[in-house]
Amino acid sequence: MGFSKYKILLYGLLAYMLAAFVWWAILLSKNNRENYTLKKQLSQYEKNISESEVQEVYQAKKNMIIGEGLVFGISLLIGLYLIHKAYWKEIENNKKQNNFLLSVTHELKTPITSLNLINKTLTEKNIPTEKSKLLLQSAYSESKRLESLVDNILTAAEMEQEYTYNLERIDITELITERCKMFENTFGVEIKKEVVSELFCEVDREAFIKLIDNLISNAIKYSPHNKTISIQLSHSANSAIIKVADNGIGIPAQERKKVLDKFYRIGSEETRETKGTGLGLYIANEIVMAHQGTMTIVDNNPVGTIFNINLPTL
Repeated sequence: MGFSKYKILLYGLLAYMLAAFVWWAILLSKNNRENYTLKKQLSQYEKNISESEVQEVYQAKKNMIIGEGLVFGISLLIGLYLIHKAYWKEIENNKKQNNFLLSVTHELKTPITSLNLINKTLTEKNIPTEKSKLLLQSAYSESKRLESLVDNILTAAEMEQEYTYNLERIDITELITERCKMFENTFGVEIKKEVVSELFCEVDREAFIKLIDNLISNAIKYSPHNKTISIQLSHSANSAIIKVADNGIGIPAQERKKVLDKFYRIGSEETRETKGTGLGLYIANEIVMAHQGTMTIVDNNPVGTIFNINLPTL
């Protein structure tokens, strides 16, 4: 049974309960009114029953019916709200997971297809040395992309449980410089770096590498071809400030919190042109929060997005 059928069934049941409640209230009120009328008439013939007593009993029952009716009605409305909220949350979660499965399928298939094609070309044809080097470089890039995808999936799964961070005193300037060089050498991108000479923070080395890699990968993914991305590292008071900027299409203000959720990606996976799984920014944000830091998203000027990360320094 699909979600729409469940929704119709639940709303139908609630509508029946509401109708039954209204009918119950009408019958009780009518019965109470009739009893009041009869007892009022009876009080005229029996001296031990006063009209004021009959009025008090009638009013007490009336208040009871109104009170119970309000409690039941409010409970019904709360139940309706919770069911409605749970239904749409389930729809949203299923949409995210469906997008995730579609994106993972595509992300896994593309590098595997490329690697198979490169291997076939290298083994079946006599290729000049220079071209062989280019093909091997492409194969290395595709394998790194595949490794990154699998790593993100495993990291997200670990974060669902209890991810253990091994904090140590590290010069994050050195780590950021190393990761920028890796991306420049492996993917042929240009990264404009503005970093302080050294800046020490207490971080988990592997987690920090995942943070920087995911932010740079995201910037590359959404920047036009041959456009430079930039990364800045500075410090203010007791904070390290990392800024990763791209020149892409930007992120609408209403989507900036959502893109940090697991599996969330703007638009539909069936029509989206950019690659990804909706895990990179989720993992980056989780790592930042685990290090007692913050991550915000702002517009780049004139176009694009800037991710601002603040981490405590030693």
